[in-house]
Amino acid sequence: MTAREMTGRGRVVVFSVLHDWPDHHCIVAYATTGHFGDTAVLGVIPIEGNVFEPGDLFAMAGRHQPTSLYGQPPEHARAAWLACLGWSARLAQKPNAISLDDVEWSLDMTQKVTMVKNVYGHDHVAAGRMTFADPEVAARARSVFPRLLSTAAAPSV
Repeated sequence: MTAREMTGRGRVVVFSVLHDWPDHHCIVAYATTGHFGDTAVLGVIPIEGNVFEPGDLFAMAGRHQPTSLYGQPPEHARAAWLACLGWSARLAQKPNAISLDDVEWSLDMTQKVTMVKNVYGHDHVAAGRMTFADPEVAARARSVFPRLLSTAAAPSV
């Protein structure tokens, strides 16, 4: 599928995701668009030097076997898993996550799925790579990346 640009403005939650055990992290942003937020928008925030960026969020969702929870077809299950990921991050924010109000964003969309039924208030899920118009907002979003995980686990001297 050819990437398409999607833009928006509003509330965005930015959070880290451990997407591949034991230590492959990425940063994901979640926003909504459309009538009453009927489209969940999830984007990986590019981090320079992060060679473990998942790239395709729908493929990442598929590795978590979402059909066991959300049923068939697989596209619906992956989209529902991603909608849950974003909705949960907004509802129960992790300590290192940030909530950005009224920010302008752009999504280099790789896939959009219309779900079989409404899940977490969403009928559609779009995913790709997200960037922000404001460089300061982009820097804040990138600051969520857990760079010092291996150092944090080391005992202090």
